[in-house]
Amino acid sequence: MHWLAGLALFAFVPFAAHAADGATVERIDVLDTGVYTVEAGAVTADPDAPGGEITAVPVATNVEATTEITGKLGLEFGLRYVIVGTPEGSDVPLDFVIRYPTDGLKDPAEAEPILETRFSRDKAIGETLYLGYGFENDWEIVPGTWTFEIAHDGKTLVTQAFTVMK
Repeated sequence: MHWLAGLALFAFVPFAAHAADGATVERIDVLDTGVYTVEAGAVTADPDAPGGEITAVPVATNVEATTEITGKLGLEFGLRYVIVGTPEGSDVPLDFVIRYPTDGLKDPAEAEPILETRFSRDKAIGETLYLGYGFENDWEIVPGTWTFEIAHDGKTLVTQAFTVMK
């Protein structure tokens, strides 16, 4: 499995938050959701992520607009978004969470199920970005509600739910 960081149910909360470099985040707009083809970028080890890594995605193309996901190996799903604020191009810190269905993901190499994955990254204001998940193992394809969240400065700006089915 790898996390990919780069509309039936979404929320954004307008507000102004100031980053350390003077950048201001007004909100995050979700551009589209669904199934994507992606170009994988740099891989970062993360022992808390299913499969132990997070993969950057410089290019994501929406091939099916949906929030109902039929789970199958190799499928990538998520959302593209843009940070609205000033000045454009400034990096701001974001916090990401993916919450898995109630029983979690049961990695056979781990004693406990994985209930959520959290990580933080700096992202640029005004750039089209991607947050998603790719099914690489059968045990990751867990039916139920998967919730993606993006926060800045302690405030959740995006909550997007997907229903995964077998």
